[in-house]
Amino acid sequence: MNITKGKIPTALKVVVYGPEGIGKSTFASQFPGAVFIDTEGSTTHMDVARFDKPEKWMDIHEAVDWTIAHPDQVGTLVIDTADWAEKLATRYVCKEEVIDPKGNTRGWDNIEVPGYGKGYVALKNAFQVLLDKLSQLPPLGVNVVITAHAILKKFEQPDEMGAYDRWALKLNEKNVAPIVKEWADMVLFANYKTDVVKAADGKTNKARGGQKRIMYTQHSACWDAKNRFGLDDMLPFDFAEISHLIPFKDDIAKAPAPVPEVHAEPDPRPEITPPKAEVTTQPTLPPEIVNPAAAKRKKNDAPPERPESMQSENPEKDAALGQLWGLMVKGGVPDPLALMTVVANKDYYDMSVKIRDYDIDFITDVLIEAWEQVLPLCQTIYNKLPF
Repeated sequence: MNITKGKIPTALKVVVYGPEGIGKSTFASQFPGAVFIDTEGSTTHMDVARFDKPEKWMDIHEAVDWTIAHPDQVGTLVIDTADWAEKLATRYVCKEEVIDPKGNTRGWDNIEVPGYGKGYVALKNAFQVLLDKLSQLPPLGVNVVITAHAILKKFEQPDEMGAYDRWALKLNEKNVAPIVKEWADMVLFANYKTDVVKAADGKTNKARGGQKRIMYTQHSACWDAKNRFGLDDMLPFDFAEISHLIPFKDDIAKAPAPVPEVHAEPDPRPEITPPKAEVTTQPTLPPEIVNPAAAKRKKNDAPPERPESMQSENPEKDAALGQLWGLMVKGGVPDPLALMTVVANKDYYDMSVKIRDYDIDFITDVLIEAWEQVLPLCQTIYNKLPF
């Protein structure tokens, strides 16, 4: 196993979203060598390079495949916009995706037909295949930019935690939006800067401004955003603010392969057996009295390992899942099914969605933040599960 050090030059994966008309397409066009996959016809008035307008979901795949085969012809591949692409993906999984050797398709009238969230799982899988294909482009020196519209949604906390409005990607919030955000190196939320001031009577408020365009680069309770480059939380919505992060394609092509470090085998050390600690027996209450849920584990069972359904390849999300699993084990509910049932009963996610596929904001801001309210619900469900 080799260990390497140092930065590895690579192109970027960027998601830019915001309300209509704020300039997402114009922003994306300023990336070097931008070529558009224009799903909604928003670039017809712009002097940009573009593929033919996709009429089907697989037309997008064909454009991406061509770019992978000809990375020297494209500096940045732009999908404009993701929410219009989602419409093509929805039609694809319902009517166009071949599901058996005979060439049959599903023939669903709409995504809700199969029930139990199965249609949305198929939609998520289709998007995941596209994202995996797009991930092949940055190592070839091609940036990938995905634009999307923003929508204002009411975000509800469990029980008495309350609800509030927040901006989100205009994509399926339980299946598509989370994987798009995880895939990106940067998620930038663009909006108009509005100041609220007191009116002359000193009692009412009024909005002022609304012309200055800004972008948010860090997560907030009111919007999704992230970056891995230490950007300021709020910047002018101008490509110049992030242009220094875009590596030149020549730098990527000429970058030397990371040099692995060679570690010598450690010198053998004499084995030292520690003295046995004195064992004292203390009276303990039966586990079913201390914690009814924890009593389902035998006394000598080792702490359960975190299941695969609560592991993620995304380091940030995996850390959050690890923290959540620790809370579940400590609370005596080491079974993902219990938590999934609570979440489904609250109509957040369908039972078919694994915990690892929950939005990271939902994991941190709802489940972990309100764990004192969530735990009793999980214990109630866990005690009803079969041994």
